[in-house]
Amino acid sequence: MIRVFAFEDKNHQPFVGVEWNGKLYHFTRAWEIYKQIKLNGEGPSFPFIQLMLEMDLFHSDVFNELFDTLKQYRPLDDLIVRQPEAIAVPIQRPSKIVCVGRNYGRHALELGNQIPDEPILFAKAPSSMIATKAPIRLPKDVGRVDYEGEIALVIGKTGRNIDPASAMEYVGAYTLVNDVTARDLQKKDKERGLPWFRSKSIDTFCPIGPCLVPASEISDPHNLTLTLRVNDEERQKGHTGDLLFPIPELISYISKYMTLYAGDIIATGTPEGVGPLHSGDWVEVEVPEIGLLRNQVL
Repeated sequence: MIRVFAFEDKNHQPFVGVEWNGKLYHFTRAWEIYKQIKLNGEGPSFPFIQLMLEMDLFHSDVFNELFDTLKQYRPLDDLIVRQPEAIAVPIQRPSKIVCVGRNYGRHALELGNQIPDEPILFAKAPSSMIATKAPIRLPKDVGRVDYEGEIALVIGKTGRNIDPASAMEYVGAYTLVNDVTARDLQKKDKERGLPWFRSKSIDTFCPIGPCLVPASEISDPHNLTLTLRVNDEERQKGHTGDLLFPIPELISYISKYMTLYAGDIIATGTPEGVGPLHSGDWVEVEVPEIGLLRNQVL
C-alpha cells in the first residue's frame, strides 16, 4: 500500500512523504535525486502533493519507478523520515470542496429528510480544512455542532461533462473528511430559505487526511467500510456499497455543472449516526485502506 503525506519540517518547510513497502520516505528529496539519475536534473520540484496531481504524476507507477530506480543506485536509509514531523492538509489549494448530502438512505431518514432522486450538492470553504491532529474549534453561540465522517475522492485531471463510463479515470486519490456541521445554524438557515454554506465552512470544520492514497491502490472504492468514533465509542459505520449515488455517477453529475480540476475534493456523503461534539472530545474517522483521521475538539 502506498500512502502519501504532506509534512512540514522543523523549519516549517513543506515536503511530501511517501509510505512505500512499509517505510516512510522523504519523497521531495528522493525526487531530486531521481531527477539527477533519470532526467539530467531537469523537471519540477515537488514540495506539495497538489503539484503532482496537476502534472498528472500522482500515480502508483511513478512512486514505484522512483524507489525501484533509487534502490539500484544507492541505499534508501538516509531518505527515511525518522522523526515525527508536523503533518499538513494533503491538498493545500483545491479550487473547491464539493459535498454530497443524503447519499446514504438511512442518514437521510434519521434527519427526517426524503430519499433524494438526484445528488444534493453543497460546498465547504477550503479555508475550513485542517490536518489530522489539529484541533476542531467550537465557536461560541452557534449551538450544536455535529460530526459527519466521509470518504472523499480527489480529482486527478481536469474534466467537464464526464461520461459515467470513464468517470473513474478522473479519480486521482482517496482520503477521509469529517464534514463538521454547525447543526443549529444549518437548521436556522434552512428555515429562512438560505444556503448551508456558513454552517459547513466555519474555520476548522473540515478535518481532512491523514494522507492521500493513489486511486490505483484502492481496487474497489465501493467496497470500503468507514467507522467514526468519539472518545473510542463507535458512532457511525457505513459501507460504500450503500451509496445511493456511486462515485462514477457523482463525478458525471457534478461535472455537468462545473469543471473539475486536479486537486478538487468530492466528499461522498456520511452514513447514519451523526451526533454532537463537545469540547474535550476526540473524534476519529477510519477506513483501513486509507488511514485514521483524528482530531480533538476544543
